[in-house]
Amino acid sequence: MQILSQVPLPSPGDLEHWLIPASAFLWILGQLKKVFPPAKQNDGTFATKTELSAVSDKIDARFLALSEKIDALTARVSELASSVARLDERTMVRTTSTSSPSSPI
Repeated sequence: MQILSQVPLPSPGDLEHWLIPASAFLWILGQLKKVFPPAKQNDGTFATKTELSAVSDKIDARFLALSEKIDALTARVSELASSVARLDERTMVRTTSTSSPSSPI
């Protein structure tokens, strides 16, 4: 208490000379904190290199499995296309031989 009693009281106009700039400074500081919030340090939310490697390996394995399935389906579709082409040739031969008008010679 004795230390505070030794501090001289400010004159009536001195308080406003530093209070207004201090409040303006604090307001600007608050606005800057709103616009530029502090960076968050969430170290646990980022994936590690080993986790990324594991995910990459899974993606590669699934891609390989899908490419093999696509190759098998492509082979099956080509077999079906050749069967349909042969069937079309058989039906064309029959229709042309039976539907052709016979000439009266």
